[in-house]
Amino acid sequence: MPLNVPLRVPDRTQAGRVLVAIGVVGAVTSLVGTVVGFRFLGELRGALDDTIGVTADAVEALRSSVTLGGDTLLAVERILDETESTTRELSVALRDTEDALGAVAALSEDELADSLTAVSRSLPALIDVAAVIDRTLSGLGALPFGPDYDPDEPFDDSLRAVQQELAGLPASLRRQAALIRDGRDSLVDVRRGTTRMADDLATLNATLASSGALLERYDAAATDAGDVLTGSSEGLRRHLAIGRVLVVVLGTVLLASQAVPLGLGWFLLRPEAAAAFLAGRGSEGPDVAGTP
Repeated sequence: MPLNVPLRVPDRTQAGRVLVAIGVVGAVTSLVGTVVGFRFLGELRGALDDTIGVTADAVEALRSSVTLGGDTLLAVERILDETESTTRELSVALRDTEDALGAVAALSEDELADSLTAVSRSLPALIDVAAVIDRTLSGLGALPFGPDYDPDEPFDDSLRAVQQELAGLPASLRRQAALIRDGRDSLVDVRRGTTRMADDLATLNATLASSGALLERYDAAATDAGDVLTGSSEGLRRHLAIGRVLVVVLGTVLLASQAVPLGLGWFLLRPEAAAAFLAGRGSEGPDVAGTP
């Protein structure tokens, strides 16, 4: 058996109040949302400016550091190149000194010492001959027609003095030659170390050249990063400005859209005023249309 349940018609006043409340809430929400969104985008732009400023300073500092590092590397490369050249020239000079010291050692030991040894060995015979000559000349000087021979020191004594002076000289020259050869060997070690140092400087210079190329790439990357940061910051600022305009427009549209529930609620709450308003609008229509 069907039940006849009467439909409950909502109270006009209650419906009007609900519509007015909806309109008021919507208007307040639109205003608050617009203000909050506008301020949020403004604070976001301020934070963006601060972040971009710090990032730009960091990129610029990095670029300055890279530039300074590149200049320093160039200076170090130039110094290392000059040092390498000087070291190699020193190595050549040391080789010449080695040859000179070897020649001096050979001269001292092989020629001077041997020659003095030979002279020392021949001096006893010369002394004997000098003694015979001295006695002969002295005997001839005793004759009335003989030469006037009266030396302060006999010839053989002079040769004995020379023999005494030459006694230790060959051995001394050989000792000096050994010392010269030791010095030459030390110079050989120094020259080899100098050559190795020159090679190490060349290797280090090549490594620094590679580092210089890497720093150039870093400099280019820092420059590109700065350009990208500038372009991105300008684009973001432009988008944020557009966003603020859109927030205002959207808030205005939402606020204007609340006129519908507010108007309907007002009509439901004040039907007499609404009827009078509609009657007034309807009466104005023919007058306006019939105006010549």
